[in-house]
Amino acid sequence: MPQSSCLCGANVITWDAPSAFNFRCHCLDERKLTGAAFALNILVPIEAPTIKSGKLSVWGKIVQSGNTIYNHSCSQCGSLLYRHSTGFPGTIVIKAGCIDSEEDPSTVYVPKIEIFTRSRVPWIPAIEGALQDDGDFSKESFVALGF
Repeated sequence: MPQSSCLCGANVITWDAPSAFNFRCHCLDERKLTGAAFALNILVPIEAPTIKSGKLSVWGKIVQSGNTIYNHSCSQCGSLLYRHSTGFPGTIVIKAGCIDSEEDPSTVYVPKIEIFTRSRVPWIPAIEGALQDDGDFSKESFVALGF
């Protein structure tokens, strides 16, 4: 069963469903959340992970689509472990950088789609073979991904 933990180790989560798909997000919110040019995310079809240890802080933000995205992070070190959105009920988005595994999550969870590519920094090339969405997920992208 996959596991994620925060930087300080106070919080550990697991989940028991395979990823529906992996995606790279270039939105400006992800930049502020992670301090990086993009975020690697894993969409998992479950309501919530199992919390093995700790207590995550939860806060929400209404985004441009009108949906609220809830962020689940460590109240001690601030690591963002996962998110969920009112726009995608029954799913969570695991932050790949927090996954604990012997293999590098960035090589295991290769994105099938990139979203908010209109905000992509110019020195990050598109992933060859990945779908490209200018904004959030389009209906066409979901059909192409089989979701």
